[in-house]
Amino acid sequence: MGGRRQFHGAKELFLSDHFDVQSAHTIEGKCTVHSFKNYTKLENVGTDDYFCRFEYKAATGAFTPDRVAVYCKCEMPYNPDDLMVQCECCKDWFQPSCMGMTIEEAKKLDHFLCSDCIAEEDPKRASNSSSVSHLADGKVIFLVYFDSDCFS
Repeated sequence: MGGRRQFHGAKELFLSDHFDVQSAHTIEGKCTVHSFKNYTKLENVGTDDYFCRFEYKAATGAFTPDRVAVYCKCEMPYNPDDLMVQCECCKDWFQPSCMGMTIEEAKKLDHFLCSDCIAEEDPKRASNSSSVSHLADGKVIFLVYFDSDCFS
């Protein structure tokens, strides 16, 4: 089924083979459409910056590509509007809400280890809990512990 999905960004446009005629009076201004890769590398996203990662075929209602990489425990494609944290060990990306933390906590992180990497290092600590450690220098370490059978 076509249409916008949860992972589509607010500034995501779709390249299409559909053409339409519009009055010049309906044009509000000019925008810059970046590739998805280049958009995610922008230091500052301006009001006229948009991105495209899919092509929409109007005749068939199909999107190309029909598959994209997924991240996090929820296995959703990346949405550049949503903050994600990277595990320092496995380098995978996770949404803070899926790791049991708020966006505010995630923004304060200096180090993050995912549940699988913690379980691999110390299986006894994999117990469906989380821990925020505030160090003397004000830095924050957030560790998440989940039951995991990935390493048994």
